[in-house]
Amino acid sequence: MNQKENSWNMHAQWWQNNFTNGKNKEYSEQLLPLIVELMDGCEKIIDIGAGEGQILRALNPSRSYSIGIDISERQVLRGKKLAPSTLLMRAAAEELPFNDSSFDGAIACLVFEHVELEMSIREAARVLKKSGKFVIAINHPMILSTGSMWVEDWVSDPPEKYWKMGAYLREEISEENFGDGVSIPFTHRPLNRYVNILSECGFSITRMIEPEPYSSVDKDSPWRDEMSHIPRLLLLVCEYTSGRA
Repeated sequence: MNQKENSWNMHAQWWQNNFTNGKNKEYSEQLLPLIVELMDGCEKIIDIGAGEGQILRALNPSRSYSIGIDISERQVLRGKKLAPSTLLMRAAAEELPFNDSSFDGAIACLVFEHVELEMSIREAARVLKKSGKFVIAINHPMILSTGSMWVEDWVSDPPEKYWKMGAYLREEISEENFGDGVSIPFTHRPLNRYVNILSECGFSITRMIEPEPYSSVDKDSPWRDEMSHIPRLLLLVCEYTSGRA
């Protein structure tokens, strides 16, 4: 077991306790329905970094064939226990165990910050058919660069609230901390890295989505308006234009 796999296995229980079956509202009520909607029309889908298969369970099985891969054996076993009919297998994003041109749709949801980017995108391109759709969701690289944070300055007159942006152009590896002793390696990359590698691998970006942040805070909260204009997520909808017919 390599270090990356061990890290995800070590914290698998935490992910299951905090993300499985609707426990994280931003994921289940905003991101998940959006991804399912964007994959409409795809008949054979691969979910890269599927975890315990929450996206796979949300995809309508009567409309598509879908399979997921994840580096964590514990996540895969948990997914199979939750839904025995779900197709999940242990594999790495950098080395997909499928033939060329196997799928017409691919998903990578909150995965690319944790893997080797170019190898993973090249593998996605390899297993997609020409004109295949690739939906990518990442933490917004411009807003969530290392050192970025929400600031409330009560010394200024009048007091100011704003988002402090970190070193956006600096590509660096850090630890993403979730509390409870849970942390995983996280690579911040500027947006141009994603765009350029996608282009080099034969993808065209057809749509970019910056969802308004999900919030369960009361609409009358005095700071809700400011926060609602700072997106946490970025989705890229891509078409594989340089593939095999």
